[in-house]
This record gives sequence, C-alpha cells and structure tokens, in this order.
Amino acid sequence: MLNLSFKAVMLGLGIAFISACTMPATTIPSGEGSTLAGNSPEVANSYADIPISANDQLSVNESLLLNTGEQWIGRAVLKSKLDPVQAFEYYIAKMPDQGWINITTVQSKTSVLTYEKAARVATVQIDKGTLGGSRIAVTVSPRDAIAQ
Repeated sequence: MLNLSFKAVMLGLGIAFISACTMPATTIPSGEGSTLAGNSPEVANSYADIPISANDQLSVNESLLLNTGEQWIGRAVLKSKLDPVQAFEYYIAKMPDQGWINITTVQSKTSVLTYEKAARVATVQIDKGTLGGSRIAVTVSPRDAIAQ
C-alpha cells in the first residue's frame, strides 16, 4: 500500500505534467545562435516578472519558456554587458521591484541568488562571460507545495 506522502507527490507531478501540456507556447522565434534584445517586446512580455537590463541579450537556444507573462516557468539565459559584480548588484536591487522575496544569496566566482514569489521560486546564477560581461541564468519553477 502506498503511503500518503507518495500519493501526494505523484498527484502533484501528474497535475504539473498536465498543466505544462496545456500552457501556451512562446512567440519567441528560434534559430541557431539566435539572441533577442532584453528590452524587446517578445522578451519583456514572455519573461514579464524578472528584471532584464536593456543591454542584455536573451540566448534563445539556451532558454526554455513554458507559459508567458507573470506565470512563466523555465529558464532565461542572458548575455549581459554588466560584469558579474554589477549583475549581482542589479538583481539584488531589481528583483524585489518585481515582487520577488529574497531567500538567500551567495556572491562568489559563480554567484547564486534565490527568491520566492507566490507559488514559484527563482534562482539567478551569474558567471563571468566568455568575452567580458557576464552570463546570467534565471530559472523559475513551481515551489514544492508539500515541503514542510
């Protein structure tokens, strides 16, 4: 006999899977090596509740978008002209403006900032860019509803 926790987890996964299948697809075009300006309407509307600097470029091939607007989940990978320290300071300052609550931050060679907002969690990972600037990956996922 399955215990109650296992049943709850399986039910949650099933609902998440069915919900993901019904989410609208993004209107962001794809293509080999494709990038979009961080301030373009497609990016601003799709990743609506995370701050993206106007000079950042969204790496379309590395990003994943399920749903759009303020309920999106997935990952936005950005190539930024900000150096890693500036990018860290930018996200510390701007995420709360979008309604995100800071859970924890670690500033190091690879900096990681973790936030929560309603039923979602966001992780911002900042690394040094290949040719200067920084590479920023913002991953947003549903928060575990049965975590104690």
